[in-house]
Amino acid sequence: MSTLKVNSIIPVAGVPTGGGGGIIQTKSTVKTDTASFDISSGGEHDYTSFSVSITPTSTSSKILLTGFISCSLSGGEQDVKYFINRDGSALNAARGDADGSRSRVTAGNFTNDYVMTSIPINFLDSPATTSAVTYNLVFRHTSGVSRTFYINRQPSSNDNNKYSRGASVLTAMEVSA
Repeated sequence: MSTLKVNSIIPVAGVPTGGGGGIIQTKSTVKTDTASFDISSGGEHDYTSFSVSITPTSTSSKILLTGFISCSLSGGEQDVKYFINRDGSALNAARGDADGSRSRVTAGNFTNDYVMTSIPINFLDSPATTSAVTYNLVFRHTSGVSRTFYINRQPSSNDNNKYSRGASVLTAMEVSA
């Protein structure tokens, strides 16, 4: 005889018995090719080619964004960073507090001409809508001059095993309230 023991059962609608937290739907974008673009000193690049869209089923639902971006920046040792946009506007709840002239970002990491870094993406958003929402990343750097930003590769990219090709993933999961 078999015994089945569970703490909760999540029905098709995604609402578990006794409270929220069930996954209702998942949308994901995986980028396996490379891309590059220039970012001026003090500038930023709204990278709309790497985005994910999801249509919440309830205004009380949360959207859990997860994933990572594999990237690098030309010009030696550099700090790369991003913040999240929702429908073309900065998602301020996912950025650090304003503090003088410091950049408000979600996360960042360190790279150089030979290193491709991976920066995590992890944020629980409350869009309060049943209309489609689209999330993408906006990139910045700390250099005082224009730099080239690379997705899924290092700036130096000779054809040998010292150099890599990466992947980047952006996933949106609707979570019941």
